[in-house]
Amino acid sequence: MNGEALWNIIISGISSSREEIKTTTGLWFRALSNDGRLYVDRATDHTPSSELSMQRSISKKDFLFVHSYYDRWFNGEYGVRQEVSRKSRNTAYIFALIDMFLEKNKS
Repeated sequence: MNGEALWNIIISGISSSREEIKTTTGLWFRALSNDGRLYVDRATDHTPSSELSMQRSISKKDFLFVHSYYDRWFNGEYGVRQEVSRKSRNTAYIFALIDMFLEKNKS
C-alpha cells in the first residue's frame, strides 16, 4: 500500500479520541488525529497507566518520509531504523502506526 493511501486510512481511522497503541517492542502511546495531522501522546514509561509526558505532532510529509523506508526496515536491512531516526524524531511512532494499520487492513 502506498504512503498516501495509508496516511488517509490512518487519519480517518484514528479519531479525535485517543487510540491506545502498544507495539511489539513495548512502546506504548496514544494517537489522535485533528485537522489532517496526527498527534502522539508519549508515555513516561511503557504501561497504559503511566502519565503522558509529551505530545508530538506528525505531519504528512514526515509520515511519507518514514513510510518510504518501511519495507527496508521490515525486511531487516541493517541500519535503516537508525538512519531514519536521525532524520525523524517520530520514527518509532510512525513505524508502529504503519504496522498496526497494515495489520488491520490486510485483505
